[in-house]
Amino acid sequence: MAAPPRTPPAPAGSDRRDSRNRALAVALELFDRQGPSATTIEQVRDAARISIGSLYHHFRSREGLMAALYADLLERYRAVLAAELTRRDDARGLLDGFVATHIAWAVANPAAARFLAEYRRDPDVIATESDLQRGTADFLRPLLARLKPAMAAGSIRALPPELLLSLVVGPVQAWLRLWLDGRTSQKPEAAARKLSDLIWAALAGTAGQSHA
Repeated sequence: MAAPPRTPPAPAGSDRRDSRNRALAVALELFDRQGPSATTIEQVRDAARISIGSLYHHFRSREGLMAALYADLLERYRAVLAAELTRRDDARGLLDGFVATHIAWAVANPAAARFLAEYRRDPDVIATESDLQRGTADFLRPLLARLKPAMAAGSIRALPPELLLSLVVGPVQAWLRLWLDGRTSQKPEAAARKLSDLIWAALAGTAGQSHA
């Protein structure tokens, strides 16, 4: 009996990274245009101009490619947000920076923003949920720590982290879903300013009187 064909070795060094990045970029375009279920690994291979062996080396399967794409986009988003927030000092500055940067990133990367919003609860992404949760905790811990002085001073509500995140992230995500679906005519910059004002009013409206 003939031996099964061997998987070609993955390219080395920068070529390996380049082939992986091309596959992720192509996958995002195809997923955004026709959905993951209608996208085959062969379509990604042909559009990215890489071997099927290289694809399977990097991702193992279409499902692995989807999970890797989610993790890669999330890391890219967090890098942009972290870089902006390091330039902010006070609680209001952190809030304004988060809202403006989150919306600006989505406007600049609509396909990526749609993918992150639509497929967070996809089974293939959930399979890596423990890793994503650890990464989220590592990302949020220093940001939440920077808000503690404002909470201690009473300038913002002393809320548990999960409530604070819901209050800050929820309205921005809700507006972005409308924008990504073309269901709002409001300009992103104007929305960012208004959302930041509204969220700040909720955070600081009766600061020091919360029963959390």
